[in-house]
Amino acid sequence: MSCSIFILIFEPFEIENQTGEWYVDLIIFSLGIIFFLSILLIEFLVPKVIPKLFENWNFGKAILWYAWVILFVGAVMFTYKSYLGGFRDFTWMEYFSVLGRILIIGITVSFFTLGVISYLNRQRFSLISSNENYKIKAPNSKSIRLNLNNVMYIVSDDNYVDIHLNADGKREKIVFRSSLKNIESQIVTSLTPIYRCHRRHLINIKFFEIKKNTSRNVKIQLINYDDEIPVSKQYADLIVSLLQVRP
Repeated sequence: MSCSIFILIFEPFEIENQTGEWYVDLIIFSLGIIFFLSILLIEFLVPKVIPKLFENWNFGKAILWYAWVILFVGAVMFTYKSYLGGFRDFTWMEYFSVLGRILIIGITVSFFTLGVISYLNRQRFSLISSNENYKIKAPNSKSIRLNLNNVMYIVSDDNYVDIHLNADGKREKIVFRSSLKNIESQIVTSLTPIYRCHRRHLINIKFFEIKKNTSRNVKIQLINYDDEIPVSKQYADLIVSLLQVRP
């Protein structure tokens, strides 16, 4: 929808109604609809059909995935455009031209849309991948799988970590032989809600609220529970800002 409105208003790449007929505007508007539907198809259908492809998501996988998304959406838009034009320009050159247009329009609209959403609700970006199952590995230990949406916090205990979970309102604790740094390297990314708040603690910010906030001391508390977690000075500004903007 955003792309349709963007194309109609700004008329990029000479995509404009030169006839003045209302149905031409409708055809131009349909380009944005097809663009949206093709992204909806690949972003929601593929993860459900091939969920293992999205496990242990990282930057490299994201680059490959969105390169594929651009190629797929480009193919759909190229086919639709060629159909409207009677397949007169059904060539590789035109396909790459469509890819370039999609990339520029998509990036422009996406940055604007994401900027608005981020301004209104920055916190939700960290929850994008919270429902993914992460396979956690450690030397001399059997790997485990964690759904980050269920992880409340993780605390280091010498050579082990205590992983506190909340699944469907039921608390559970897993003791896993690993360093906290090893766990952090596998689950803390810009897309997850897990943050380090202390040398011994990782937290899921959606489960916490600010208990005490002074210039000398910051403490957070597990919502609906008595668990209190200290916040080191070096992490205090970030953790407080994240909890303050949470809806």
